Amino acid sequence: MEIQIDSQGLSNIYNAGQLVTLVRLVDQSVGSDLVAASSLSVAWQAFAPMQNNTVTWASDFYCFATTTPLVMNAVIEMNTQSAVPIRPGYVYAFTQGVFVQQKMSQSPKSYVVANAMPAGSYAFGLAQAAVVNNVSILAPVCVVPVLYNETAYFNPTAVIATFLSTENAPGTLLPEPSNAFEIAVASGSGRPMLGFNDQTNLFYELSGSAS
Repeated sequence: MEIQIDSQGLSNIYNAGQLVTLVRLVDQSVGSDLVAASSLSVAWQAFAPMQNNTVTWASDFYCFATTTPLVMNAVIEMNTQSAVPIRPGYVYAFTQGVFVQQKMSQSPKSYVVANAMPAGSYAFGLAQAAVVNNVSILAPVCVVPVLYNETAYFNPTAVIATFLSTENAPGTLLPEPSNAFEIAVASGSGRPMLGFNDQTNLFYELSGSAS
């Protein structure tokens, strides 16, 4: 993904003390129940922009466990994360403080995490690395509380939401944006190009870009 911002747009953003923020949309459920839509999103990437910005990422996901309270403005600490990317269709059990790959699940396309820790309060999620202007950052893309003996299912979508926020760290929980520009970026597709309207302070897709 490429994001182009002119000098007036940069002035608006820096004077307001805001950052370009990306959220990756993920469908998630616990057990067989779809998790109710939350009023909080996870800032996957947040960065101070330049005129020409490039964001790339691989399709790999890691699972993580956190004890961070899931409240607005909290920055998720990944207390434990899988050592290698996890595979869809397999259950990864959180036991003795680490993730262990177990049997195949009945959801071959889902990333599946089970809580096998009888003590403690944990939330689980997926993390993904992105390279933003040549700086690589592995950060959470989603998170959900999971009780002991419960299983969470994560299905990342191709949709990336882009907007401005005052959050200053990837992994920050922030209100669900009402003015984000959403675009589907399929793996292996062309690179979409976004522009920034310095009158409305909103992002948009530049005509002729490959998405």
